[in-house]
Amino acid sequence: MINSQAAGILTSMINFIKAHGQERVQEINRQAQADFTVGMEKTIEAEKKRLLEKQEKDLNIAEINLKIERSAEQNRQRIEKMQSINELVESLQVQAKHQLAKQIEDHPDEYALLLKNLLVQGMIKLIEASIVVRVRESDVDVIEGVLEDAIAEYKQLMLTQVKALEGKDDIPAKLTIDKNNFLPEWNPEDPDHSCLGGFVLLAKKNRIVCSQTLDDRIAMVYQQAIPQIRVSLFPSLRKPERKI
Repeated sequence: MINSQAAGILTSMINFIKAHGQERVQEINRQAQADFTVGMEKTIEAEKKRLLEKQEKDLNIAEINLKIERSAEQNRQRIEKMQSINELVESLQVQAKHQLAKQIEDHPDEYALLLKNLLVQGMIKLIEASIVVRVRESDVDVIEGVLEDAIAEYKQLMLTQVKALEGKDDIPAKLTIDKNNFLPEWNPEDPDHSCLGGFVLLAKKNRIVCSQTLDDRIAMVYQQAIPQIRVSLFPSLRKPERKI
C-alpha cells in the first residue's frame, strides 16, 4: 500500500514537472518568437532605412552628375557658338580688306589723298623735326607725290593751332622715305601677313614708331565695332533693356 501511494505521488510529481516544463518551453518559445519578430521588424526597418538613404544618396549623386553634364554641354555649345560668331566676324574683317584693296586700285587719287592725310596726322602725333617713312615699294611714287603737301599742311596747322608756336614763321619738318626697307605688298591669299597700304613713321633712330598702315586702322575700327557687329549679326545677343 505504501509503495503504491509513493508511486502515485512520484507519478504526479513527474507529470507536474512535465507539465510545468512544457509550459516553460512554450513560454520560452513564445518569448523567443516574440523576440525574433521584434528583431526581424527592427532589422527590416533598419534595412529599409538604409536602402532609402542609399537611394536618396544615389539620386542626389545622379542629379549632381546630371547637372554637371548639362552644364558642360551648355558650356560646349556656348563655346562652339562663340567660335562660330568670332569666325564670322573675323571673315568680315578679311572681306573689308579685300574691298578696300579694290577701292585703292580703282581710285588711286583718293588713295593718294588718304596717304597725305595720314602723313599729316602722323606728323602731328610725333611732332618730330625729322621722320623716316617706311612704305610698300609700290607706294613710293604715291608718297613722294604727296610729301611736300603733307609737310606744308602740317606746318600750317601747327603754326596756327599751337599757342606755343605763335609768332613763328616756320618749324623744322622733314620726311624721308626709307628706300632700303619696305613693308610687304598686299597679298589677297595671305591678308594677315601682308600690307594693304599706308606706312609706318619712325623717329629718334627708330626708337619712336607710329603705324599708319591701313591694316592697323581696320584692326582698330574692327575691335571697336565688334560688340555692335555681333549684335547686328545675332540679335539674340542683345541685352534686354532695364526698366526703371
